[in-house]
Amino acid sequence: MSTATVITRVIIVVLDGLRPDAIDTFGLSNIRAMAQSGASTMCARTVSPSCTWPAMTSLLSGLPPETHGILRDSPHVPRPKTALEPLPALLSRAGYPTAVFMRALPTLYRGTARLIARGLGFAEARFVGTTATEITMAASKNLRSQERGLIVLHWADADEAGESHGWMTREYGEGCQRLDSALGLLMKLTSCSSDPHTLVIALADHGGGGVTFNDHCEEHHLNWTIPLILGGGSVRHTVLDEAHLLDVPATAAWVLGVTRPATYVGRVLAEAIAVSGEEQAIPETAAVA
Repeated sequence: MSTATVITRVIIVVLDGLRPDAIDTFGLSNIRAMAQSGASTMCARTVSPSCTWPAMTSLLSGLPPETHGILRDSPHVPRPKTALEPLPALLSRAGYPTAVFMRALPTLYRGTARLIARGLGFAEARFVGTTATEITMAASKNLRSQERGLIVLHWADADEAGESHGWMTREYGEGCQRLDSALGLLMKLTSCSSDPHTLVIALADHGGGGVTFNDHCEEHHLNWTIPLILGGGSVRHTVLDEAHLLDVPATAAWVLGVTRPATYVGRVLAEAIAVSGEEQAIPETAAVA
């Protein structure tokens, strides 16, 4: 299915562990500004379990954890219940370049992480740096020159601080502020706030501190509620209703004019995107639990 958008590049920024209430509590001005000028919700829902690796796999596969098979918070090759059609592979087959940038991993996990990245279809995968700013700088060449396709950035500063010191602590706030600074850097590198050809989707993979002060995998609304923000020159200023992490891969494929697989369970956030001419009909999909 094609669309009439002029978007040629999607940048997905994972603000790992960012609770919505942290944005105002810790004065995250860049994230707040993006939310206020774009399309956003502070009440989106992530997957269950609300852990990083299940959520990241869902974000890139369009499937919930019980289907894609990643059910614990460590990188490992899944045993899915259905054939996976990951977003990076889908876009690569359509001729789009794809790249992912994440923090450096312990030696034990590096080989598995690279294997997973290849399996997902990323043409380029770099695991470098420790902070959001370092990861963004490692991606700066792509952010400046890759004008088409998909770029994924994963920033773990807030999550690491939350797991070490607890959510909403001073240390967690400092981690959140590093995320905010990196988003400001991203905006400078790409001029994305006014660029109609770039869509930036910033979201958390989970919250935290709901049941256990320094954990996020238990069933609790503070763990599964996340901010979801769309920004760019083609984004309408609107509040998103009933948004879910699984809406992101469906939306990314749609704006780039690529037919999304029938297995994707999320909906297209079409209300957030300005189109030229007649807007295409969006087929109904199963609701996300």
